[in-house]
Amino acid sequence: MRNDLVQLNKRKLNGSDRKFSEGISNVIFHSNESSINNADSSWSTEYVTTEIESLFRKMVSSVPEAEELIGNNFRGMGVIPPSLKKISSKPNEISIWEGNNEGRYIGKSQFVMSLRELPENFPLGNKLKVIEISNEGKIFKTTILIDHLGERKEAHSRWFCEWERRPDEGLKLIGLERKYYSEIRSEKEALYKDSTHKILGQTPNYHSQINKGISEWAGLITKFGDMAMTGHHGLAIGDVNGDGRDDIFVCDGGSLPNRLYVQNEDGTAMDISMRAGIDWYEDSRAALLLDLDNDGDQDLVVATIAMIVFAENDGAGQFTIRGGFPDAQYPFSLSSSDFDLDGDLDVYVCIYGEGDRNSGARGFDERSPVPFHDAKNGGRNVLLVNHGGFAVTDETQSVGLEVNNDRWSFSASWEDYDNDGDQDLYVANDFGKNCFYRNDGGQFTEDARSLGLEDTGAGMSVSWGDYDRDGIFDLYIGNMFSAAGNRVGGQERFAPNRNVHEVQEMRKMSRGNTLYRGTDRGFFEMSRDSRVSMGRWAWSSGFVDIDNDGWEDIIITNGYITGWKEEEDL
Repeated sequence: MRNDLVQLNKRKLNGSDRKFSEGISNVIFHSNESSINNADSSWSTEYVTTEIESLFRKMVSSVPEAEELIGNNFRGMGVIPPSLKKISSKPNEISIWEGNNEGRYIGKSQFVMSLRELPENFPLGNKLKVIEISNEGKIFKTTILIDHLGERKEAHSRWFCEWERRPDEGLKLIGLERKYYSEIRSEKEALYKDSTHKILGQTPNYHSQINKGISEWAGLITKFGDMAMTGHHGLAIGDVNGDGRDDIFVCDGGSLPNRLYVQNEDGTAMDISMRAGIDWYEDSRAALLLDLDNDGDQDLVVATIAMIVFAENDGAGQFTIRGGFPDAQYPFSLSSSDFDLDGDLDVYVCIYGEGDRNSGARGFDERSPVPFHDAKNGGRNVLLVNHGGFAVTDETQSVGLEVNNDRWSFSASWEDYDNDGDQDLYVANDFGKNCFYRNDGGQFTEDARSLGLEDTGAGMSVSWGDYDRDGIFDLYIGNMFSAAGNRVGGQERFAPNRNVHEVQEMRKMSRGNTLYRGTDRGFFEMSRDSRVSMGRWAWSSGFVDIDNDGWEDIIITNGYITGWKEEEDL
């Protein structure tokens, strides 16, 4: 039997463990002198956007300011609906309320009164993002997303506003139409409690390693240490020692050891990384705990920056490296399924940007995605087929997964969407179209276009579920939402030298997450109607029944680097 794994030698460090400095670097990342000017003079609407956001802050904070900034000819709706209707109550004491859009219009004085209610009802803040802007002469029209934050409640709304530039008076608000208003209330002071310190705080390296951020480590570790500013370090959950309690394997950046936390009876964790033999210092991006050899315990697969490492568990949490797959440089995620129904779990590796072995460059350092909205110069994803006994072969091409296999892949998810007994595969790609591979008896056909599932965007996560409980699988894809991208991309003069189709595809790159509802007639996009597209800069997402009411909710992790002195614009 051919085996594509190569033997690895692990070099042990002297001493019980790497010792970390408790000090911090003297590198200043958020300098007061730092500034980012992101408003090109050719896009004057960006200056207007900044002006509008400033005006709204003044309106909310001061009634006299509001009187000056609102036109006497204002006609619109109040910022908070006059009445709310409870549309659902959750078992965990959460209720959802919606305002009606009965078309009741008010004048300037009543609108000013409605603005006064905002700080009283939502004392924790009222944050807005201008996501669309256009102008005809002195008239500007904007679409605004707004978040109202209060004690034990929050609300979200979309406004269509109209502004007029008047000589010697500046910009005046002359109209506001509220398109929807949704309010969430909780009887509890906090729905979730951060228990990180309670569970991990007593481990030896909690303060010196875990409790430090990327920016701090970047000032201490050289480029040769493979510390990536964007992170991308995953984790895996499983019972490594057979005691019936879930344990956690945490990947970390280059020059920092991975950690294995075993759960104690009281729910706290014990760090056994060194004892288990898996405190590796290679930059690690993803991991799986799964039974590769069918002996009843959880083995370990780790996607390091250099190769995919396979380690066998002895059943008590002691791991032995069985080899590494070297032809998967710069991997981003791992997923697993028994796609060929032979009883052995196989592993699919998403590889972002193919690295250059000679120069050591990877990702954007080695090449840029071209074209931005439909890049086909990314890494080559790999299907590693498990033949038992830690014999693994690369069968990507032989099973049909080489089609469109060059697209800067971030993550993948398996599900038997067509109920034919085998697992199909959806791959989320950054910088363009996603891929869907239909599995028929162990052979794959790339079918995303015919099913309407290409979803052009900055694909970074994918999850299968059944949110409407109709027995047919639905699909949620995490992409990038950018307020600035929507504003600029939505204007007629955006990309003037591109054809209509290209412009449409490019605009999708910043619109946010995508929800496809599965039906017996195919998939239909429900992102806008379901109000689930705005997940900010979404790295990971998934269906999960958070409140145990039988309906799948959606959870999203998000965030990114933005200008130091500017308001976040993602």
